Amino acid sequence: MEHFPYLELTGDPYEIGRGHGERLRAAIHLQLSEALGHASRQAGMGRAQALDWSAAQLPKIERVGGADWIAELQGLADGARMSLAEAAALQVRPGTGFMPEACTSLGIACDASATGQALGAQNRDLAPEYRRRMALLLLRPRGKPALLMHSVPGEIGGVGMNSQGVAVFANSIWARSDRNWQAPPLTRRAILECASAEEAAERVRAMDGPAVGSFLVIDRSGHVRNLEVLPQTQAVIARDRGVFVHANHCLDASLLPHEAERTPAPGSPARCARAQDLLEAAAGRVSVETLRTILADHAGRPEPICRHASSSSAWETASCLIADLGARTLLLSYGPPCEGRYVTYHLG
Repeated sequence: MEHFPYLELTGDPYEIGRGHGERLRAAIHLQLSEALGHASRQAGMGRAQALDWSAAQLPKIERVGGADWIAELQGLADGARMSLAEAAALQVRPGTGFMPEACTSLGIACDASATGQALGAQNRDLAPEYRRRMALLLLRPRGKPALLMHSVPGEIGGVGMNSQGVAVFANSIWARSDRNWQAPPLTRRAILECASAEEAAERVRAMDGPAVGSFLVIDRSGHVRNLEVLPQTQAVIARDRGVFVHANHCLDASLLPHEAERTPAPGSPARCARAQDLLEAAAGRVSVETLRTILADHAGRPEPICRHASSSSAWETASCLIADLGARTLLLSYGPPCEGRYVTYHLG
């Protein structure tokens, strides 16, 4: 393939979920099989136990997203020919909440960009198999803002942007122990339903059990909010000027006592610093082309910004996303950005 499959889904929540399930059915079942396999291997949860736990989270999912989220999940289940509990499992990832993403995310406020328009970007680093599995979904729910999301099949919340000019990018961070009940698909979807970065920060702050991770939110007014969530606490780093980079370690000092001492991404601080330095050197003239160049950088070691997997278990930059919040466009690469296989999508 040279680009990710693209799905445009319109209708009420059930219709959107059903279309998602029907059109990505095989990939959704593969993702479910892997999720339940991880729950068994990493947490000792058998299939029945994992699905019972997932079904028990449905009332919590409804409290966060309302009846519309439940209707979308029911549509997803019917379209994919699976149970509602199985559809829920894809959102909450029973067990340890598998599938870490060793990503690099960038936020550029209006004053730092060449055009005066806010920008956001991410290198999405995953196991190589995900390059052949993910899709780009444009959801147009009736009476609500549209959502353009790069997603793992079956997940109702990916990374991307909405028609109100809000983008979210997500990175894994690791706690010393335990997890919250949510996994990233739900927290990302909640953020993408917000009208501003500050509204997104407030919504996550008020949540019961947001997903463990880092969520970088940028809006078209140039407000940048980085949300760091661990089971014990969370923090928000706010920037309304300049540039900001987040990788796979906590930046807020209050979270450091709860962060894992050893993480799967030991090169994260150097990778983050490299991207920050490159962005600051271009501050005031950062463009989409600037971001393409930075995100294709191979200079850092042991974890360069643009990564190529040396084995099936290593991380690679499966995709690069660049959001122009003013123009409401999303540039998406298939594979590492250095390979140049980009498609531009417009969110009108």
